[in-house]
Amino acid sequence: MTELTKLYPMVQIKKNTWEIDEFDCASIFLLIGTEKAMVIDCGMGIGDLRGAIEMITDKPLICVISHGHIDHTANARQFCEIWLNPKDQGIEIPMNYARRRYDTEHIAQRQKGSIGAPYNMYRLYAYDIEVDLREPGPGEPMPVIHDLTDGMQFDLGGRTVTAYECPGHTAGEMVFIDDQTHLMFAGDALNFNLGIGAVPVETTLKALRRLQAMQDQYTGIFNGHHDFRPLGMPLDDDCLPTVISMCEDIVAGHYSACTVPSFWGQPMPLSASDKADFSPKDAPPMNANKPQPPRKRVTYRKGRNFLGFNPNLIHEE
Repeated sequence: MTELTKLYPMVQIKKNTWEIDEFDCASIFLLIGTEKAMVIDCGMGIGDLRGAIEMITDKPLICVISHGHIDHTANARQFCEIWLNPKDQGIEIPMNYARRRYDTEHIAQRQKGSIGAPYNMYRLYAYDIEVDLREPGPGEPMPVIHDLTDGMQFDLGGRTVTAYECPGHTAGEMVFIDDQTHLMFAGDALNFNLGIGAVPVETTLKALRRLQAMQDQYTGIFNGHHDFRPLGMPLDDDCLPTVISMCEDIVAGHYSACTVPSFWGQPMPLSASDKADFSPKDAPPMNANKPQPPRKRVTYRKGRNFLGFNPNLIHEE
């Protein structure tokens, strides 16, 4: 059996704190205490993630998942148990090999500069899609899934990590604040190119305002992808207040939709289960001569921030 790669790019952010780059698909974070280590998210399922982590630490591992999307859950079977918000449970781990392969192939093209400006940077990563896109081994069981809830704390020994709900990107999106480094690990709750719509925009706005009110607990925010920041560096400080301002604009009705270039460079085939979560910017072009159904998502731009949202899901009932 071919051995999967363990050669992930990784950066030590602070003492005992690492950002692992799953080949531009997702960022995975490793926090090491005196007794246990925490893995935040587990990526698209490329390579031997657990093997790479065990080259850094031999501490028992706690795996927490920020939300239930495939680019954050697909290596979960490498862990005996995971923690995930009940609102995002019911997923297949790893789900939909064809979808993961499609995403991974297009990200590889993006790395080589063949599609998707402004991503035209050639990056050489030590993996082979034909070999390293991981599937469960024979008899490999599903992990035990524990409920991850708002305010839950994890004692790693000498450092405590607290989980907080921040619904928007998904209904069960979670962020994590580490009391040792004073960093927040935000999954997909925050980014300069953010998609929300699992809950009303008003609900997301309240959650983001709560994070802003907790700024005395953290000095930097790391999100679950480093496409708008260098590997090992936090998001710029203006990201959170700008997203809050954009949500306020949307709730007040003071926004205009914009068109952004497709991330993929071509329409992506969707399964019925995928369509609800997929942005119109990636869908086939509309026929102007035919009546079109209401768009499930539009994009609002403010400066360098893009926010995709459902125009039919803005206000709480």
